[in-house]
Amino acid sequence: MKSFDKIVATDVDGTLFNSERSVSDKDLDTLRKLRSDGICTVLATGRSIWSFTKLAGSDFPVDYLVFSCGAGVMDWQKKEVIYRTGIEDAGIAKVKKYLNFISADYCIHDAIPDNHRFFIYRTNKENPDFDSRVNSYIPFIKEKDDITSATQFLAVFRHGDHSQLIADAERVLGDEFQIIRSTSPMDKKSLWMEIYAKGVSKAVGIEQIAELYKVGKNNIMAIGNDYNDEDMLKWAGRSYVVSNSPHELKERYITVPSNDESGFSKAVDDWLND
Repeated sequence: MKSFDKIVATDVDGTLFNSERSVSDKDLDTLRKLRSDGICTVLATGRSIWSFTKLAGSDFPVDYLVFSCGAGVMDWQKKEVIYRTGIEDAGIAKVKKYLNFISADYCIHDAIPDNHRFFIYRTNKENPDFDSRVNSYIPFIKEKDDITSATQFLAVFRHGDHSQLIADAERVLGDEFQIIRSTSPMDKKSLWMEIYAKGVSKAVGIEQIAELYKVGKNNIMAIGNDYNDEDMLKWAGRSYVVSNSPHELKERYITVPSNDESGFSKAVDDWLND
């Protein structure tokens, strides 16, 4: 087995990938150099395996993929899932009951590795971002809700102040489930509330890799751009955010140029030369 003594972990959308949904030549060169120097490269994303592969291709130059916000980890070079979690029958019923009670538009995603397939529950409310998200995956919508082991729920809410919504969800579901807030990568303003098995996070996914190679936190760097990155930013030994991040994250972490200005490469250079 390969040996690593350092890890660089980066979020995908809005961090490594730019506004054109591509990666700059500079950042690709940085990834390749890290790998040639024996530093483990990890992508930590809310995307499923299928979604990330559609975005980046199957030969993207990294070592590991932490996908679905940490619900699973894939050895990207071997294309093997080495860690996975899920929500079973009783939990599925409880989350459905709550989301129906608050009249949410939501998807329930099948078990890993098929979690790009999902069943939808839709209200009659206008919700353009939810419609866009669903329409992007039409071939994978299940006609029948026969999911008995789910990877996650995804509820989409229109732009606004959702602090009370998140607080209420934490109060009702937080003891049993992991609730992850993120800004929609589609319209850049709607709230995505993702519900996973308790303990799921990007940090936990990266930790599976760190434990595999006995890498301590002091030798782990993380970079992100949104609220669903904060668990890994808090956990890593050194953390950065790109300048297109929310203001409150930029107050807490080292800020580098935006995802359109190769901020990833700047963060790596700063970390390695500290």
